[in-house]
Order: sequence, then C-alpha cells, then structure tokens
Amino acid sequence: MDAEQTSPEVREALEELQLYLSDSIPPLVAAGSIELLLRQPPDVMASAIQGWTGAQYRRKEATSVAVSDYLFHAVRKVHLMGEYRLVPAETLASFLGELKRAVVAYCPEEDRELLGENLKRLDEAAASTSAAPVSALFRQIGGERVSSAGGPAPAAASIASGELALRRFSTLLQRMEAEVARAGAGRGKPLPETLAVAARRSETAREIEEYLARLRGMGLEVGTADVFQALAKTLPEWTPPASGAQWPAPGNPSHAVEAMRRMVVEAEDPVEGARRFQELVRAAIDRFNEGSLPQAASAIDLALQLLGEKKVDAGTVEVARRKGGEALDAEKLRRFAENESTHAPLKKILTFFTALSPQGLLEDLAREPKRERRRLLLALLEVHGEPARAAAFEALSAPFRELGPEQWYFRRNLLYLLRRIPRPPEAPLEDEIEVTVRHARIDLPPPLVKEAVANLGQLRHEKAEVALAQLLVDLEAAARDKSADSTADPREVQGLLDRVVSALARVGTPGARRAVLEHSLSKDPKLGDTMARAAELGTQDLSDDPDFVNEVLGVVKANAPVKVLGLVLHQNENSLLRAIGILSGTPSPAVRSAFEEIASRFPEKEIGKAAARSLAGFRKAGPEAAAAPPAPSLSGDLEVFGLPALMQSLADSGASGSLTVSDPKGALVGTIRLTGGKLRSCRAGHLRGREAYFQLLERPTPGTFQFIRSERPPESGDATATGTLYDVLPLTMEAMRRHDELREAAVLVPDDVLLKATDVPPVPHPGEKDGMLIKGLWTRVKGGATARQCESEIEADSYRIRRILAHWVEQGSLKPAQA
Repeated sequence: MDAEQTSPEVREALEELQLYLSDSIPPLVAAGSIELLLRQPPDVMASAIQGWTGAQYRRKEATSVAVSDYLFHAVRKVHLMGEYRLVPAETLASFLGELKRAVVAYCPEEDRELLGENLKRLDEAAASTSAAPVSALFRQIGGERVSSAGGPAPAAASIASGELALRRFSTLLQRMEAEVARAGAGRGKPLPETLAVAARRSETAREIEEYLARLRGMGLEVGTADVFQALAKTLPEWTPPASGAQWPAPGNPSHAVEAMRRMVVEAEDPVEGARRFQELVRAAIDRFNEGSLPQAASAIDLALQLLGEKKVDAGTVEVARRKGGEALDAEKLRRFAENESTHAPLKKILTFFTALSPQGLLEDLAREPKRERRRLLLALLEVHGEPARAAAFEALSAPFRELGPEQWYFRRNLLYLLRRIPRPPEAPLEDEIEVTVRHARIDLPPPLVKEAVANLGQLRHEKAEVALAQLLVDLEAAARDKSADSTADPREVQGLLDRVVSALARVGTPGARRAVLEHSLSKDPKLGDTMARAAELGTQDLSDDPDFVNEVLGVVKANAPVKVLGLVLHQNENSLLRAIGILSGTPSPAVRSAFEEIASRFPEKEIGKAAARSLAGFRKAGPEAAAAPPAPSLSGDLEVFGLPALMQSLADSGASGSLTVSDPKGALVGTIRLTGGKLRSCRAGHLRGREAYFQLLERPTPGTFQFIRSERPPESGDATATGTLYDVLPLTMEAMRRHDELREAAVLVPDDVLLKATDVPPVPHPGEKDGMLIKGLWTRVKGGATARQCESEIEADSYRIRRILAHWVEQGSLKPAQA
C-alpha cells in the first residue's frame, strides 16, 4: 500500500510500530497502534517490517546480524502482544499466519527455510523467550552463525527490564481475571499488590496509565488514586533513628517512591498533576490513620520534596496543606506523640499540614476550651521541638495588662512548653527569666503563677532566685493578712507557698537555701507547715555549703532532747524531724556524727529511727555500692520503632550486648549480639550469621525487643559467632533492599500456592551463585513444597528463595498448579 493511500492514523501507527521494534517504547504504549494495524492487510505491517529491517541492517555496527534475524525479531515482538494480552488473541492469531508468509518473502533465499521453521515454532518458544533491545535480538534456533557480512553474531538476548516487568504484570493479570470471573463482571476490584507491581516496574507515567487501561478493560474500577494507595502500602515500614546522620540518603529512594513521583511529575497537564498530588497526600493520611506512621511519613516526605522543587501548582499545595490535617485520626496523633521514638517521622507529617505547624497549633491552643484537646495540642507542639518553643516564647513576650480566663490559660500552656522543650544553648537565659518573672506575681491567677514558679525552679540563675525569694515574701505577707479587704484565697496562698519553697530548694544556690531555711524555721502558724516545705533539700547533697549545714545542725542540737536530773526534757521534736530530713541527703562527717548520736540515744523514738534511716541511706550511696551498678537494659515495641532503626541506634552508640526479638505472643524470633556497635552473631530460626540478620529485617515482626548490655565477649560455644565483626549500616541497607524486592516476589509467588514444573527447563537466577541452593530448591518445589515450606527448610533467607521462584515463574519453568 502506498504512503499516499495510507490514512494519517495508520501512518502514525506504523511509525510507532518501528519505535516498538527498536525498543524505543514499551509494549503497553505500542499496544493501541498494533491493534489498529491488525485491522489492516498483513502486507502493510510486513512492508513496514521490511523497511525497519533495511534501516537496521544498513547500520555499520549491525551488519554482522543476518537479515532473517531482524525479521524473526520483528515478528516475535508482534507475537508478544498476544502473550501479554495487550491485543485480542483471536484477531492476532489469524493475522500472524498471513504476516509470517509475507515476511518470509522479504528474507534472502538462503535463509527462508530457517526463518520459516522458527516462525512456526513461535508459539512453543513464547513461554521462555521475550523481547530484547535490537543490540540483543531474539535469535532463531540454528541461526547462531557468522553472517554474510563477516564477524561473529551477537550473543543470545537477555530480557529487557521493561519486558520483564510486563511479563510479571501479565502473570498477575491472569490471576486477577480469574478473580473477576468468580466475582462477576464489573464487580471485581484490582489486587493492590498487582497495582503496586505495575507502578513500581513502570519506567514512565504513561506506562502506568496503560496498565490501568488494561485493568479497566476487564471491568475493574481503578484509577490513579488506587495506585497511590497500593504503592503507599509497600513503602518502608520502619522509621530512621533519631540521629539520622548515616541513614540512607534521599538520593536512593524506594521503587514505590519513584513510581509515585513519576505519576505526579509526568502528568499530562498541571490540572492532572494537581489531582494526583492530592491523591498522594490522601494515601499518606490513610496510612497514618491505619497506624503505619513510617509509610505515611515516607509519602509526606515525597510531597515535601515535590513542594520544594515546585513540581505542583502552588494553589493545589496550599489546599492540601490547609485542609488535609483535619482528616488525621486524633487518637493516632496522641499515641504517636506520646512515644518519643516516633517524634521524627511524626514531626515531618505535622510540618506539612498548616493547622499542625507550630503556629497553627498555637492558634488552636489559644481558643481551645476543652482540657483533653489542649493536652493533645501541647503534645504535638512538643514533637515540633525548638520551633514550637521559639513560637511560644514569642507569644509570651507580648505585653499584657489584665488577663481573661482564655488568656491566662493560654499563657500557662506556653510556660509549660518552655519547661518541657529543652532551651537551645544559643537562647539567652536572661530573656527567658525576664518573661517568666512577669507571670510570677501574686495578683495573677494562681494556676498561672504556679506554672511560672515551676519554670523559675529549673532556671539556676541569680535573677530566678531573687524573683522567687520576693514572691515568697509577698506570699508570707498575704498569708498573715487577715484584713477584710484581702482578696487572697488562704488555700491558694498555702499552695503557692508550697510551690515557691520547693522551687527555691531546686534552684540550689546558697541564697535560695537560706530563704528556704528561714521560712522553715518560722514559728508563725499562719504560714502552715513550714518545715515540711523544706523536705526538697533532703534530696540534695549540701556538703558544698558548710555554713548552711552548720545552721541546720544548730537546729538539730537546739531541738534534741536533753536529760536534767535523770529526766528527758523534750524540745520541739517536730522541728528536729524536719531538720533531720533536710540533711538526709548530706553524708558529711558532722552530719553522720550528729545522726549517730541521736540514733544511739533514742533508738525507740521517731527521731532516732529517722536518724538511723538517713545513716542507712548514706551507706547505700557509698562508693562500695557504686562499684557494681546493675547492667542497664532497653526494651520496647517494634511496631512503631522498627528493627532497622533500633539496630542503627545501637550501632551509633557503640553498644555491646544481646538483643532478643519476640513476636506479639512472646515467642522468640531472633537473637542479635553486638560488640562495640558491630554485629558479632545473629540467629533467626534455622538461620545463622548475616543470613539470619537479613531474614529478621526482610520479615519484620510487630513484636517486642529487649537489649541487655554486657561488655563480656560471647561464649566460645556460641555457634552463631563468626569471629568477624560486621558494620551494621551496610548490612541494614542490603536487608532493606531485599525487603522491598521480597515483597514484590511474594506477590508473584504467594506463600502457600502450589507450583508445578512445565516443559521449559529452569534457568538459574543470574544473581544466585549457590548451585546447591538452586538444586535443592528445584527438587523441593517439584516435590510439591510451597514457598513458605521451602523457606522453613532451606538455609537461605526468604529473599534469595523467593526471587529464584519468581524468576522461574517469569521464565515459564513453573506455574501455579491450579492454572
């Protein structure tokens, strides 16, 4: 057919055919053009194949390839469209017969018989051969020879990555068709695993669209939102450690992240890209609400990257950031905020949503009347850390005259944040003291004053001491004031006195201690139990302030019972008990001597017993007790922290000891031994060494862990120890890679699916060099063992076993027994 007689649609389809033959576009993209050409006379396609062959053969580097090989390659590529179920099978079958005869006519006479024979065997070869780049053709059987142009022929073709992806998708598609048939036309739903495999293996967003079109053609309701949901479920299920210094860089993202990025960035227009961005954010929210914080954080991290790179319309981003946070589950927010190990990924999510940023949370906090909700907002602000503290300090610095209930509650919460979030070293301490002191006034609401007092008690500074001492004086005056015009509530005053004296004791300066002592020695009953308020000093070693210790010892001696003419005269025994309590944390020689005398003279009295208890405490805190401290241990929940992050944290700290991992029922899953932060040995089921370590991370367990520190070397009988110490990070990185690929292989070869051998001989996986493993695995699977059974019997991690089985399924050597 002449070009002038060919319609524009057919000419465009012929151009796309030639691109497909040269592997410039994948099969999915060319499927529409191939289907159009199937409705044309076979000579149209045959003529195009002849033209393509001539163009290939005229290339200097291709003259060593026989013309018949190019012709065979072209027909084989067209044949693959049926194998991948991209065009109607019956239409293709009738078309191919005519196409083969037409193509043979274009072959040099000396090769026609060979080409004809190989074209007849195409159906037999379909299960074991797939398309390859032109530089590595589908070669004919018997065609490996020196071409007429001289020189050796190229080696046999390897499978191109795009063809391998399509073969894997086609296998999964067959399973889905069976599911649809059972569910009824139009009622089936695509398997999320199938969507994830298709998206991860696609090289362009257009390929993903072609996959979706194939699924819609089966009557399935599927869109890009389903793909984002499916991909989000395959994201890493662990969080990076808090240090993050050596954690995998963003430049090496997972296949799922890359697929989601392509779907947004390569959208056909900005409107579609904006819609997909919102679907990405929605998938992140759903993963969060279902309890998978690491996966949600990975998806939001991608959204933040796209935002920084300005890949999405600014208005769309603003809508997603402003509205999306409302959909996050409040209970999940609370649970993750209460666990410090999850703060890093949670902070990433909070930062993305406007309402959950420090400023947004503070605005919500200022107007929130419910106590439980305020507690959640404060917990989320703590997750933000320093930025939230800076915002709280700025809000507190604003001047005020009179405070209504909402205002003073808000300021009380801000003071709480300043105390809970560590102050950065560069922040001036004097400025914080000045702001806090403004809220430590007796004329302000007592709850607000109590919060300010608690903050001042943490700030060891002369100005904090002066402010607390002055507040103590004001409160003592208020407690003594019984005039009718006094507005102070006596109970509130007593409570504030308790807080202020305790805060002065925590400040710990000589001036603060004397203020506490003077208050405690007051005899005014209007001030309440003044000696009881000084009990805070009993938790401190006051030996560095001998003058103060001597003053308290003077109180002890002045109130100790004395004997006069054989009679015991009691002084103020209550004051004596309080004085003993003040010195109960100070094991100085003078204090020991005074307490020993009281304990020996009055063993049956309360003062003697109190002195004896203090002496016993001195002995327990002595150097002999500190010589052998108990070995500290660490335990927790792996569901939110993750074994990879835990291992990296232990490695960063140079820890030595034994880590045990248990499943939710408490059964032992594995044991890892570390020396100086390096892996010494590992055991997981029947696996040992590095293979066991890979297995633990490939098959994450939502159980618990316990780490027992020990500097002792492992016992000589430890069969898992290799004598070699391994760096944890490279092993963890390799295990993470295996985890991702294992999930995909497990979709193709599920745990309990029975496989049967076909007539196609098994070809070893190119990445597996252990011949005994390959032989043993083939023997077991031929004998009826499932993938799960093979993993439980063979000494290799799940990844190695499952990828070999998936490879044999893709090559056609194995297929499901029920297929």
